[in-house]
Amino acid sequence: METPLAIYRASVLHDAGMSGAALRRRAAGDGPDRLVRVGPNAFVRGGDWDAAGPRQRYVSRVFARLGRRSVAAVGSHVSAAAVHGLPWLSGWPEDVHLTVPKSQYRSGSPSLVLHTRPFGAGDVVSHEGLRFTSVARTVADVALLGDVRASVVVADAALRRGTAKRDLVAALGGLPHHRGRAIARTTLDLADARSGSVAESFARVVFRELGLPAPVLQQSFVIGDHRHDVDFWFPEQGVIVEIDGRAKYTQERFRNGRSATQVIVDEKRRHERLLTVPGVRTIVRLEWRDLWDLDRLAWRLRAAGLPCPARPVRSARGVAV
Repeated sequence: METPLAIYRASVLHDAGMSGAALRRRAAGDGPDRLVRVGPNAFVRGGDWDAAGPRQRYVSRVFARLGRRSVAAVGSHVSAAAVHGLPWLSGWPEDVHLTVPKSQYRSGSPSLVLHTRPFGAGDVVSHEGLRFTSVARTVADVALLGDVRASVVVADAALRRGTAKRDLVAALGGLPHHRGRAIARTTLDLADARSGSVAESFARVVFRELGLPAPVLQQSFVIGDHRHDVDFWFPEQGVIVEIDGRAKYTQERFRNGRSATQVIVDEKRRHERLLTVPGVRTIVRLEWRDLWDLDRLAWRLRAAGLPCPARPVRSARGVAV
């Protein structure tokens, strides 16, 4: 699970001899010695903040907020997803999501969203002295919000990490007519551990929105001494769809000691070998940005011979990792 930056409470800083005026000066500064406010009366060092990535910054906000609540409150929804290391489709938000007993519910604020769906002991895990919903309960809570795109991304990641789908379904709880449960169950039915990345998870939902037939995931093709797994295979149309990310060419963990140039050459050879497979007519290569423009995406897929009857109704958004 993810850890926050070191958080300094205003009360502790005051006890250490820092005056209110000095605290305000440090918070208003712009150098590495400044303090950055991450919650009510909660600060982190500016240098730490500058060096942190988007997820750790958000996790620090979550800990700052949750640490001020009663022990009955738990971090949930997108806030729990961040702490569990799960991806989030639309970028980490500013607001923190907590689940509290109904007796503690009050109106939220621009930086705090409260939920009241009851939870049991098995729905909660402890981390760094605070409580968060379990991975299964977190996925269920996100799914009940009704955003299929965001939910499938989170659910796929949970399955890849070993969470059983039956545990995700069980975490939905409630009655069949519970608000949002039908969409949530559809989301969990779509979830698939074989999706190898956030982009692949998201693409599957987009393909479904466009009315494409369900593709085969991670289809293997053996060509001579080479075995190639492709992201999406549409056997009736003879179309392979691959999601290309820049990380494949820029990050060492994907290059396996190869230069970016060699990766490009290897990908070209792989592409050519796949086209020699009987039944493979064409290969469509998509980047993350292509999933944003659904009109153009639908045109490209139709041009490749895929049935794409649905009219695009929304565009994609960025992803938080």
